[in-house]
Amino acid sequence: MTRRLVLAASLAVSAAAHAQPPPTVPHPGLVRVQTDTPESLAQWDRRLAHLVRTGALRVREERARSTPAGRDQWLDQLHKGVPVVGTEVWRRLEGGVLTVAEGTIYEKIAVNPVPKLTRAEARLAVMALVPGSPGPSRPPELVVLPTAAGEYVLAYRARVFTGAGLVAHYLDASTGAIVLSETAAGAPPPVAR
Repeated sequence: MTRRLVLAASLAVSAAAHAQPPPTVPHPGLVRVQTDTPESLAQWDRRLAHLVRTGALRVREERARSTPAGRDQWLDQLHKGVPVVGTEVWRRLEGGVLTVAEGTIYEKIAVNPVPKLTRAEARLAVMALVPGSPGPSRPPELVVLPTAAGEYVLAYRARVFTGAGLVAHYLDASTGAIVLSETAAGAPPPVAR
């Protein structure tokens, strides 16, 4: 019970301190995947294949193209098995050969992928954060969140329906403090806490 009270208190105190302003400068670890030259195509072909082999990228979706050997793939980035927020790579393969790719990934991620809080504790923290809410619509998901300050945070992402619509809350997986809250695309931005 004491841990829950401390967790709820830390949420209230840290919400204002950890509100993220909109990023004006790209995250220093952000890498744009572009294959606009033969050299960049060859470089990204090797690099993407390596990232898929090592588990740093996983195929989320794959679709056949109109050509017999053509495939479009959408890949998500993982850091030691944990999804990285804001990453996606699309690539087109013809007969197993990369013909084009674009997207974003992050480099130099150095966060411990083991959370101190359990998923159940993160759910309780979100319920304390949004009084009167039924809580997250799904169990909180462990993610790596690149921050506007140029850092990475291991966080739980919990989506909650509120009067403002669907809001994604990101809670630090070590402290339970809110790192970021954002509304779904097209909704007005959340009020800074």
